Amino acid sequence: MRWWAVLSGLLAFGCVTSSYNPATQTQDYSLTSTSKEVAVGRRIAQRIAEELTIADDEPMQERVRTIGHRLAAVCDRQELIYSFTVVKDDDVNAFSLPGGYVFINDGLVKKTANEDELAGVIAHEVAHITARHAVKRFEGGLGLQIAQLATMAARQGAAARGLGVAMRAAQLAYARQDELEADRLGVKYLRAAGFDPKGILTFLEKLRDLDHGKSHYLPRGVTRPQYAMSHPYVPERLRAVKEELYGVADYIDYLNTPD
Repeated sequence: MRWWAVLSGLLAFGCVTSSYNPATQTQDYSLTSTSKEVAVGRRIAQRIAEELTIADDEPMQERVRTIGHRLAAVCDRQELIYSFTVVKDDDVNAFSLPGGYVFINDGLVKKTANEDELAGVIAHEVAHITARHAVKRFEGGLGLQIAQLATMAARQGAAARGLGVAMRAAQLAYARQDELEADRLGVKYLRAAGFDPKGILTFLEKLRDLDHGKSHYLPRGVTRPQYAMSHPYVPERLRAVKEELYGVADYIDYLNTPD
């Protein structure tokens, strides 16, 4: 059957390996080795460097690199070489790639009030890398493709469409959990690197103000806002960080977060 040939090709991507991830404190089973992860991240980072404008503010670049390397020195994945780059973009945003690549918009850097707030953002992105969130999302998508191919091979078109909807919802929920886990790990790395972890809270409060009034659910074809429904509501992130910092959040934080 044709789908079996495709399935075999996908499985040939790599052998499943098992290793303990100290960031998440779980046993990871993965098709993607660290060397493959780094190679993928490097290729994407090179493409980003070609398509986006790297900020020409060298003092800002050095500031971000210095903070980033302090955090990388205490994070849970020491086998990677981390890279921190500021791109010219007014949006308050940052993102990370597999293998140790972190990009920060200069609009976000300018929005931070101090080193601790900026470190909080960078620690969050480093945490995504240490927890291998991007790799897990990729492999989750690979598993979805395999399941859909098998279902379509059995000529269950409606079932395949239903599976796609269900799996997409599961992936969105998984992404929200990734964000909360990255915030909690970020607190850990900030403490270890000597930053004030409360910087995460003050910056999240700024994000809450920016996020206020934005719709998380938009009609198909409409551009999503910066904080799409794949991310937790900012109050939910505030609650998670306060629980990590103090062991408990404020009563109002529990009221403001969805069930």
